Amino acid sequence: MCRYTPIDKIAVPCMNDSEGFTNMPVPGRRCPACLERGDTVWVIPGKACPQCGTPVN
Repeated sequence: MCRYTPIDKIAVPCMNDSEGFTNMPVPGRRCPACLERGDTVWVIPGKACPQCGTPVN
């Protein structure tokens, strides 16, 4: 079963940063239909949601 992370950014290890982590944006968008139901499903823009089939632009 897949689990979706309800965060907008992810931490990526980085050798040049003094703390060792940097934030990078997630390359996708949340499905608005699933979000209304309380689920967070990330979708690549221009594709359909794998959970409900809603097109996400």
